[in-house]
Amino acid sequence: MKKAVIMCRVSSDEQAKGYSLDIQFEQLTKYCDRNNISVVKHYREDHSAKNFNRPQFQNFLQFVKKNKGEVNLLLITSWDRFSRNLTDSLVMLRALDKIGIQVQAIEQPIDMSIPENKAMLAIFLAIPEIDNDRRSIKIKGGIRGSLKAGRWCRQAPIGYRNSRDQQNKPVIIPSDKAEDIKYAFEQIAIGKLQSELRTELNKKGIKISRSNFSKLLRNTIYTGKIIVPKCEDEPLMIIEGLHDAIITDKLFFEVQQMLSDNKKTRKLPVYNSLREELPLRGLLSCSSCGEKLTGSRSKSATGNHYFYYHCNYCGNERFPINLVNETFESIMDDFTFTKESKEIYQLMVKQLLTTDSKDSKLKQVQLKKSLNEVSSRIEKLQDLLVDGKIDQKQYGETMKRYTTQKFSLIDQINDISQIDNEYLGWLKNGVDALSNLRTHYNKSMIREKQQIISSIFPEKFEFDGIKCRTTRINDVLRLILQIDKGLQNKKSGQLSKKIELSTLVESGRVELPSKQATKKLSTRLFSD
Repeated sequence: MKKAVIMCRVSSDEQAKGYSLDIQFEQLTKYCDRNNISVVKHYREDHSAKNFNRPQFQNFLQFVKKNKGEVNLLLITSWDRFSRNLTDSLVMLRALDKIGIQVQAIEQPIDMSIPENKAMLAIFLAIPEIDNDRRSIKIKGGIRGSLKAGRWCRQAPIGYRNSRDQQNKPVIIPSDKAEDIKYAFEQIAIGKLQSELRTELNKKGIKISRSNFSKLLRNTIYTGKIIVPKCEDEPLMIIEGLHDAIITDKLFFEVQQMLSDNKKTRKLPVYNSLREELPLRGLLSCSSCGEKLTGSRSKSATGNHYFYYHCNYCGNERFPINLVNETFESIMDDFTFTKESKEIYQLMVKQLLTTDSKDSKLKQVQLKKSLNEVSSRIEKLQDLLVDGKIDQKQYGETMKRYTTQKFSLIDQINDISQIDNEYLGWLKNGVDALSNLRTHYNKSMIREKQQIISSIFPEKFEFDGIKCRTTRINDVLRLILQIDKGLQNKKSGQLSKKIELSTLVESGRVELPSKQATKKLSTRLFSD
């Protein structure tokens, strides 16, 4: 007597079209009753048949391997219920035959004892695969056509949700998470770490992995554009989407630049990695060997963790971070500015910005001229395509190049206009920051803190456990501070009790007098 396992299968799209597991089960059980076949076990699965990595089919394999000889027949309604992959089907049929199990489709029965019938089996197995391939081509073509029309018809990315327009066609619209995505781009553009942002987003209910967050930040869909990938003879295209943008092109390009810069810095020494507790890491020098101090966290005998600045080269210096950081911040407290010194600094920077403004207006005229030329070329290119003088491939490649140039020119023009309109506000904010240097420093992120430190100390500087030593501080900062009459009684250049201007910091070297006498005036006191 034959002992069979019966298997019913539908995929999700077949279920929607009216296929039923119950109907298959009824057909198979009636067939077994008519042919005196004992049903040992039955399986129902709702899964695609593109391969055999299907949960219920794997359960069937485990069952027959553990119960060899208990089953000698696997019944299905038709061969497309078994699989839609010809190669995998033939391999699986051979594997089942080795353990004594024959597969049979009750609607398409084949006598396997006749060798010629294997040709018919191959046809029955090939037809579902052909149908899958043809369906895949149609789906890909439809998706590509929608993308070229500027319509996103896949699952909406985070920040958007799937919807339908007035013609009942798929479209994506900004969701309630759109502002969070915009905030993420803005924070990355000013140097915030991805890990910190992911933590913030998780608290807001946006669960996203590290790799997917990195992909999100590189996705042009948030600028209102859609990338149509390269396909056969068609080049990659960037299409204006029908959906609303969440961020501007300018913000997107700023983020890409920031991501590119971060990628380059991964190969830098460990002390250049950023950590809020260690703003002086990689900037402070060892007084014994002259190498840069790094910083790390140590665990005490009581189990508590403490941060230290230390030298990995000679091992002679090791300072608690609180001592060093507080000393440096106290130096900024000593940098007090009179009303007169602030006015002089403001006039000086304003004069520099005014000179730059004249140059920027000339540059803006040149950029607008270039933009008009590129726009004219795009119009001529479109005419060439309509007249049939160039093919689609030539058009796509050339249009991509001109479009990139156009967006770049527009961004440069907008940047110049924004600077011209806002430079007075920047000037005021800069003077206010200089007047409250320690407050501005404490509110800054780690990257900006290090820029402020480098601006104050353009030369090598050290810490001896009590005060900082350096050859000089920023020349402009020194001159402005010395305008204050209250500092005239101090030693030349000694602007704080916590700073010692000493030539001992200079490493031993021999230089020509002309080089020693040449110094450039630096006006950069803190980051923009």
